[in-house]
Amino acid sequence: MLRFQFELRAVGEVAPWGRDELKLHWFGLTEGWYWVEVGGVRLLRFAADYEIPYVDYYVVRLWEDLLAVLPAAVEEVPADLVGFVESDGSSWNETESDVADVAMSWWDSRSVYFGYLRESPSLRCWRIGDEVILDWNAAANFAEPRTLRTTVAVADFVAAIKDFDAALMAAMEARIVEVEASPPPGIALDLTQLRNEHRDRAAWLGRARSRVLATDWTAVRRGAVQLMR
Repeated sequence: MLRFQFELRAVGEVAPWGRDELKLHWFGLTEGWYWVEVGGVRLLRFAADYEIPYVDYYVVRLWEDLLAVLPAAVEEVPADLVGFVESDGSSWNETESDVADVAMSWWDSRSVYFGYLRESPSLRCWRIGDEVILDWNAAANFAEPRTLRTTVAVADFVAAIKDFDAALMAAMEARIVEVEASPPPGIALDLTQLRNEHRDRAAWLGRARSRVLATDWTAVRRGAVQLMR
């Protein structure tokens, strides 16, 4: 079972943006915390005994980055590139070439971005046959397990992202209704823009699922050889 879980902070507790003029927008209204449940464990949980032990940030960041990685994560990896996609990059050769750049970009496209976190963890996703491999590595600031490699069916991986998308869109719809009925005092909030952005973001998953990758397999293979020989 794979689930991307979250909680949104109450509207009255959401920190506005700006100094001279306090503002809020769709992105800012997703302030909350989130974690990943897989194989009976919770990832993105901190080791320290915080009141909220999970990543406390804007939930939309995890959503955006999962949609960004989705097309590559469900693209089946050819058998001769499995060793390359499974490598962690630490033993790669230092080489500069166009094909090496293509191979590194192909490898990195399967990484969920967490660069906004201090001592950021790594979560990579790639497809072998009918399964998606999830590869997790984290520093000591995160709770155990700090390393985990497990598999989920491709259909379950996509379903987990769909469920996350549906839950976030529903939560934000309720949030928009709330601020439309009672706008937060002293904060600039464009309700028309908020509605427009919500409609646009509701279509992001469909766009991600319909995106067709134009992978240059020849370049990826040549670059992988240069990096790993």
